[in-house]
Amino acid sequence: ASYAVIKEAIEDAGLECYRADELRSNALIDQVMYDQLLNADLVVADITTLNFNAGYELGVRYALRPYATLVVGEKGMNFPFDVNHIYIHKYQHLGEDMGYQEVKRFRAELKELAHKAVSISHKDSPVYLFLSNLPEMGFLERAQLAQLPVSMINGSVDSLRQLTDQAKVAMSEDRFSDAVDLWHKAREIGGKNDYLVQQLALATYKSKQPDAQRALRKAETILEYLKPHSSLDTETLGLWAAVHKRLYELNNDARALEEAIFALERGFFIKQDYYNGINLAFMLDTKAAASDPDLKVELRAMGRYLRRKVKDICDKAFVGAEMSTDEKYWIVATLYEACVGLGEADEASRWKVEVEKLSSMAWMCQSTEEQIKKLRALIE
Repeated sequence: ASYAVIKEAIEDAGLECYRADELRSNALIDQVMYDQLLNADLVVADITTLNFNAGYELGVRYALRPYATLVVGEKGMNFPFDVNHIYIHKYQHLGEDMGYQEVKRFRAELKELAHKAVSISHKDSPVYLFLSNLPEMGFLERAQLAQLPVSMINGSVDSLRQLTDQAKVAMSEDRFSDAVDLWHKAREIGGKNDYLVQQLALATYKSKQPDAQRALRKAETILEYLKPHSSLDTETLGLWAAVHKRLYELNNDARALEEAIFALERGFFIKQDYYNGINLAFMLDTKAAASDPDLKVELRAMGRYLRRKVKDICDKAFVGAEMSTDEKYWIVATLYEACVGLGEADEASRWKVEVEKLSSMAWMCQSTEEQIKKLRALIE
């Protein structure tokens, strides 16, 4: 779930909320993390992306404290380990983001759960549920290590938060070279943090410095740290796909095309979302255009199959969902592209009209029409 959604819910429940990567400084990375896993009144773990750090920290928390640990995750995720004994509070994504109505629902649910978790001593740690002879309050009552001063923790939070806030502003203003420097500094403080690596890679390839080709290669090297070929993190996979799609567009690198297709396939398998699905269909048509006749037929058939699935996903996203105008726009734009790819001209025309109505900024329509133009060139 969006950190902003979790933070608002926890603060509405009367608690202070910090993300794990904010509780780190150069000299105190491990010290602060373990101190907070032991002493925090509440820990919320989002295991949707199957990030190893999050899983490890959840396990440590379960070992240290019997109470007040909440686990959240995206509905429909396939978790690679047995979590049947752990209750996961689920939320639903609509493509790239949570819809407006789902944000309201999940925030209210999480606020109530946070209230109960800190006020009622209900065991949620499987360690203490199954090993009943462990101390009633966990290792909190046995801890000999003094808590770190609040000022020290806040100092590490402020330094990292300031850097990430400045980096986000730089990116929003298209100052990508400045953002690269800021994300580098944030990574030095944040240590092994996937989010910081992802943002550094994004800023790097968008900077186009010293040129687009070398910027993309730098971003590729940065992302290799996250092991995209074995990753289940859809953000990592999405960036890997974007970098290699652009590399292919620059120099028709066949390896880059295969890497983009791999990442989109993996992302779509994990999330079953319209974003990965429609982009995967496009890349399959891109490969088809450069393939021999037999393979071309197979790839185009796969692209059509994916577009039909994507249409179903988009239709379901509309059912009972309250969305912002921009959220609706990208779903409608996806339906427009899917219909063009399927040769459904009449329906495509209807969605095009809706796209023009929903577009809140000129670049949105422009981006969609550029994509449609590329698609028509591939399939006609």
